[in-house]
Amino acid sequence: MDSPAPIASFAEVMAWLRMQVRITPELGRLQLLTEASGAARSALLIRDRARLAIVEAGRAPPEEFDVLVLCGAAEALASALVRLPAHRVHALALPTPAALLQRAIEEGIRAAQTVLQGRVADQLIDVGLALNRERDPRRVLELILRHARAITGADAGSVYVAEDEGRRLVFRVAHNDSVTADFAEFTLAVSDPSIAAACVRTGEIINISDLSQETAFRHDRSFDARFGYQTRSMLTVPMRAPEGQIVGAVQLINAKHGRMPLRGPEDTAARVHPFSDADARLVQALATQGAVALENVGLYAEIEALFEGFVRASVTAIEQRDPTTSGHSQRVADLTVALAEVVDRCDAPSFRDYTFSRQELREIEYAGLLHDFGKVGVREQVLVKAKKLHEAQLHHVLERFEHLRTATRLRWLEAVYARGGSPHDPAALAALHADFARIDRWREVVLQANEPTLLVEQVGQAVHEVARVRFTDAGGRELAILDDDLLAALLVPRGSLTGSEREEVESHVRHTYNFLIKIPWGRALARVPEIAGKHHEYLNGSGYPGRLPAVDIPIQARLMTVSDIFDALTAADRPYKRAVPVVRALDILHSEADAGKVDREVLELFIAARVYERVGLRIP
Repeated sequence: MDSPAPIASFAEVMAWLRMQVRITPELGRLQLLTEASGAARSALLIRDRARLAIVEAGRAPPEEFDVLVLCGAAEALASALVRLPAHRVHALALPTPAALLQRAIEEGIRAAQTVLQGRVADQLIDVGLALNRERDPRRVLELILRHARAITGADAGSVYVAEDEGRRLVFRVAHNDSVTADFAEFTLAVSDPSIAAACVRTGEIINISDLSQETAFRHDRSFDARFGYQTRSMLTVPMRAPEGQIVGAVQLINAKHGRMPLRGPEDTAARVHPFSDADARLVQALATQGAVALENVGLYAEIEALFEGFVRASVTAIEQRDPTTSGHSQRVADLTVALAEVVDRCDAPSFRDYTFSRQELREIEYAGLLHDFGKVGVREQVLVKAKKLHEAQLHHVLERFEHLRTATRLRWLEAVYARGGSPHDPAALAALHADFARIDRWREVVLQANEPTLLVEQVGQAVHEVARVRFTDAGGRELAILDDDLLAALLVPRGSLTGSEREEVESHVRHTYNFLIKIPWGRALARVPEIAGKHHEYLNGSGYPGRLPAVDIPIQARLMTVSDIFDALTAADRPYKRAVPVVRALDILHSEADAGKVDREVLELFIAARVYERVGLRIP
């Protein structure tokens, strides 16, 4: 018996393939790629999404394939192989026996399936890495759906999320290659007879090959009717968290051949096919990854909420200690974040290397909110001191003046009676009233000096005069109106704090740092203590608490320095000073920049971007 004639041309290869696919459908689906003349110069044999390209030597291969079988004469093969990727190309010289062609095709299909498996594995790894980085729940869902459709070749799909302790499903995201529609969110009960609800309710994969046939499930066809779409195959996979609870479902629609949109009923009938068991397993793996990612996102959100609550509670604690500065921490945080956003957008040479991510802006916000937290370690009487003397001290001084008036009247009476005079004598009364007037003048000097304004030289001299006053009380004790501590307080040249009190207030920065450094902020917020702890450091090294040089002051702290000074100047809630207008506050900041304290370029950005408008202030 004569052996079969060898297959000598590419046309014969195509004819053999068409026959084999008819005889053995499980071989795969054959897609012929023709030229303008109608001649087939290449083909794709597709099995379970694995794509084997069969191409004539010298012809361009398809744009997408997993493995390529190149057919042709030896000389043509040698020339063509130079231009193709060797690791995915099998060469078959023609003429060749049919048995050898069959073996080449079978090995090519197996190789294509191996390449597909590797590609899918790489996709799953990429998805896992992407999900691990993502913190936005909606983007997690978008990632799950996009990759599930890519892996299975689904034309459309959606993701449902279980809420209200699993009692309802929320339609969160949807994609459709063939229909442009506004997929608005909606809610349905888990008890609903829909396919998605049944999947979540039972925790089972539901794979329906053809929804146009009768099924045990109800499918809402209103979308199909509205947009002229045809839902045929559908795969619905539960999203199961590690603890076993179902947190949602991924629903894929119309597994299709090729990537082009479906164009009408005929195209749908020709290209849509059922989702395979392999598809279900892959989507199940992806849905599980998504469930873990959603759970992680939820845990991360809970941690963020915990930190947010702690920070807000801490600010409340600060403001309870010093209600007169209520709102200062929030305004400083708002101003500093706004200024950081300006720096992030700035292309100037001094700032082009600085960028701030969402997490870094949050780090700056928390540092701003907590920058004064150390004030909880400052004595309340110092923290809220509105004038140079504490209320108890002023009360003590005013009582001394009353004692002095009493002692002066007693001495006057003694002197009048000693010389046999009358207390109603006009001359004697004039002398008493002169003494009282002098006491009242001294009293006014103390009250004037007690104000936290700039101490003028004449008032300072008058305070020294009061400090030299001595008198004897009824018990014979010699008393002074002002002791050394009271004198030192009244002689403070500016503000209300003595040197020791100022040091105590300035120590709040050290307290802030020492407190914040004990909190496990994590990598994303690790610099909160440093930023908050350096906002009173000046570029010329005169700041506190560390008198640091400019090189050791981070940009975030420099931004906060400008914001903190600006708000302290313009705030209308300080009892020891009046709020200054924005223009005056900016002039003072310019003076600080001239003195080398604050960063001039940061200040210019603050002004140019009108950052102060973030807290509702304007320049008239």
